[in-house]
Amino acid sequence: MGRRFVSDEIAKRDKETGEVMDAEETGVVEKDDQETMLYFDHILPFRTSVWDLKQWLATLFVADKRPEAIKAHVAKLANPKDANGVGSIPGLEITDVVPMKRDGGAFIKFRVPSHWVLAEFNQKIQKNILEQTQHGIANWLQQPIAFQVKGKPWVEDLRRYPNKTIKVKYEGPALSEEELYSLFRRYGTIIDIIPDSSVATVSFESYRGAICAKNCITGITIDGTTLHVQYDKNTRKNALWDFIVNHNKISMPLIIALLAALAVMIFDPIREFFIENKITNRFSIGDNHVVKWLNNITNVTMTRIHDMLGQHVSNVSQRQLWSERMDIVKELKMWLEENVNTFIVVRGPRGSGKHELVMQHALHDHKDVLYIDCDKLVKSRNDTVFISNAAHSIGYFPVFPWLNSISSIIDLALQSLTGQKSGLSESKESQYRNMLSTALVAIRDISLRGYKPVIVNGTEEITVKEEDYLQQHPEKKPVIVIDRFTTMNRAESNNFVYKELADWAALLTSMNIAHIIFLTEDVGSQTLLSEALPDQVFKYVLLQDASKTAAKEYVMSSLHEDVDEEDSNDSPDDIEMKKRIAEKISLLETQVDQSLDPIGGRMLDLQAFVRRVRSGESPHEALGRMVQQTAEQITQIFLNKDQGVSNAQAWVLIKMLADKEFVQYKDFINHPLFKSSPETSLVSLEQHGLISMTRDRGVICDIRPAKPLFRAAFKNLLDDSNTYSVLETAYLYRLIAFETGKIQKWEKELESLAWYTNKREFNSRMQYLANKIEGSNSTILDAEEQIKKLKSIITKK
Repeated sequence: MGRRFVSDEIAKRDKETGEVMDAEETGVVEKDDQETMLYFDHILPFRTSVWDLKQWLATLFVADKRPEAIKAHVAKLANPKDANGVGSIPGLEITDVVPMKRDGGAFIKFRVPSHWVLAEFNQKIQKNILEQTQHGIANWLQQPIAFQVKGKPWVEDLRRYPNKTIKVKYEGPALSEEELYSLFRRYGTIIDIIPDSSVATVSFESYRGAICAKNCITGITIDGTTLHVQYDKNTRKNALWDFIVNHNKISMPLIIALLAALAVMIFDPIREFFIENKITNRFSIGDNHVVKWLNNITNVTMTRIHDMLGQHVSNVSQRQLWSERMDIVKELKMWLEENVNTFIVVRGPRGSGKHELVMQHALHDHKDVLYIDCDKLVKSRNDTVFISNAAHSIGYFPVFPWLNSISSIIDLALQSLTGQKSGLSESKESQYRNMLSTALVAIRDISLRGYKPVIVNGTEEITVKEEDYLQQHPEKKPVIVIDRFTTMNRAESNNFVYKELADWAALLTSMNIAHIIFLTEDVGSQTLLSEALPDQVFKYVLLQDASKTAAKEYVMSSLHEDVDEEDSNDSPDDIEMKKRIAEKISLLETQVDQSLDPIGGRMLDLQAFVRRVRSGESPHEALGRMVQQTAEQITQIFLNKDQGVSNAQAWVLIKMLADKEFVQYKDFINHPLFKSSPETSLVSLEQHGLISMTRDRGVICDIRPAKPLFRAAFKNLLDDSNTYSVLETAYLYRLIAFETGKIQKWEKELESLAWYTNKREFNSRMQYLANKIEGSNSTILDAEEQIKKLKSIITKK
């Protein structure tokens, strides 16, 4: 009763000070002795949250929540009129309406007529309302009902939304469960009652029962105990959402799917933009006029510095190309202008200048080019470096390679909890496949930049398909250059790159949205490309080493202008200058002619030779240094490393190829070191770049040095007696160990046959093994004798 006393005291002081006695502001509904107050439920739909729209929709289509409208509606329900227009309660007067917008009801105060008893008056109103709600669809949907307000209602607009469960706080001794049931059951079916000494909980079957109980009972005093009723905290749970959240095997894939969808919506358009810019360079900073001006100044300054240091490099000489290759360049350009699917394979040995021929000559003036270096991808050290290199090669940005490590940790933790992986971490194969898929979309957008589905020709509209547009405009399609595409690096951890790129290129060709050029150095790559695009006829270019005449023409044209420029600066007399130039060129031509035989026509070696001569070395000196440097590389890569039998096999081939242009497969197949698996050994040496092989219908025919300069390097190793002695001795020791191993194997077999020495059927096998042991032993003796001779030579020196 203390709280109600305080409320009365507040109201008394409000009257004394002249404050407005509004129920919405004070929370108290005042009534005198001549009035009765009923709570009408379902005047409007109740609200269960801030975002509940039921009340708004009801106001829009069915009901009006203004006090005047509520008053008229209640009057019609409480005092229905008969056919003569006479109400059942003559002179019924509604003195006040206090809407409860949140609860969907209203407190209605009636003036009790003097000839009516309060109880009979309330019962009559409730009876009238009950009869009225049994007729009409609108009334049936809302079903208003009235309850007498027994307590002192508290009109509040706190964020305490209706709930099926109410809490009853006691101000005085607690009521029993039976008393609570008797008090609250009239408002609706009760599911459960949890009595307590201070706060009891009553759960109703419907919201309606809880709302009516709260508004009619709160503030009532029973046996000295005042009850304060309020809604329990709204903790509604969605069964489906609760099920998903509490099951990791369901929630984690859903979260991952949402994150993936979000990433696609946000990052994919950004990545497509950067890939497109990588190909077109539309927004490249290098195209800025200021940047171009600075580059020109820098280039001029660097040229002057090189001139002062004697390191001038002519751009014209770099563009020189022998006539045989100019025909290939013209053919490549012609293929790129054709309106059919372009799938070009350029094959040539390592260092033959495939990259320069395609990128600097065939595609020199082509705008949209994407260059992918397979070697850089395949030889990436770890997954993070691979993802970064793969993204950089196609302009895929932004990329988060560090997320893969974090995802792997999360995946491991989740697997320990749920027994299955989340799938959050992707393999590098799938990530690279996704990159290529995004690049495909960007390439398609580039090829269709000028496409219009409908073309207006006068008064006629012509519909153009994308396929027809691409057929008519091959110049719109970007060129994809895939360099160092080979099947020889099968041992690399990232060799899946070749298969992914082949399938991706096949898809681009099938969609006719790009020109594809593969640069390769082995025949086996064509098999992989044929599997990816079995119905496509490839355009094939075989790049050979230049002939001696073409190589000489290239070298002389590169060196000729240096001689001209040097003498033109030194001699002011034209006649004397021309004479000196002619003498220098004649001498240079003679020396170059003598030096080019060992170098051959390999592009990289010719360029290295030109650079050395330009730096001040004579052609003979340049050749000698190149041969010496190549010999050292061969020794370090193939002979010094502990690679077992392969070192000895490499030395055998070096000795055979030092004086021959090539050796046939049959010439060394019977050598002891090659007998077990000759083809496997040769393929391994070919992959490492020591030799190259020609094949006829897949069968090895001839074995040659990997490049012409190797033959001179082989001969250099043999002519140096000290180097030869060391390498030959190491080879002989390896041969002895190899033959010893075979003897030990045969001896073990002889030991197993010792029990059958008296049986004639085993004599032939034992004789065969004895002959084998004798042959290997003879080889060992010869090798030991040669080692003694080599040691004596080394000792004399």
